[in-house]
Amino acid sequence: MELPTTVRQIGNVGGNGRVYIEDYVYTYLNELKTQKCNFPLRAALFGHVYHKGSQTFYLVYGAANVVDELAGGRNEEQVRKEFFALYDLIGYVNIYGNKQELPGKKDGYYIFYDKNESMQNYLLFCYEQKKRKRDRKDRQTSVSIKDIIKRLIYGSCIIILTIAVTSINDYDKMYGFVKEAGKAVAYVGAGR
Repeated sequence: MELPTTVRQIGNVGGNGRVYIEDYVYTYLNELKTQKCNFPLRAALFGHVYHKGSQTFYLVYGAANVVDELAGGRNEEQVRKEFFALYDLIGYVNIYGNKQELPGKKDGYYIFYDKNESMQNYLLFCYEQKKRKRDRKDRQTSVSIKDIIKRLIYGSCIIILTIAVTSINDYDKMYGFVKEAGKAVAYVGAGR
């Protein structure tokens, strides 16, 4: 077992458990804490667990939001195989507001810096998923606005036709008006 050498200590580290979190994972978990609408959250942690005497060392190289992945049709093991195949599922972190409970964590942990392509690839995947959701939502919103405008125009035409029918006594004048109003509705319906 080789522990990371470039680390930053957060809080008081003591006891028999030591948690080392790679910087990209740390950033991802902090971003999850800002998603207040999804609380409480649970993230799967991927990495290695080492035991040396009475000490347990957790090296965390990856994390994935369990709720998001299940909504996308994948469980933790599928995510592990796709993005974190070099690592084991070593535990979970529960995020409640600004608090998180890491495995083996007492009062502190270490952040380490390493080339972490697995987590980078997972973060890119998450970014693409969010972008697709936003694009779908934007398309649905624009379609909805278009439909509302069309319905307003159709409703206005019906009101105008009703007023015309009740106010025009002459059948020829009424027929001419209905014919022109029909052209206007056809013109709007064609999307021009």
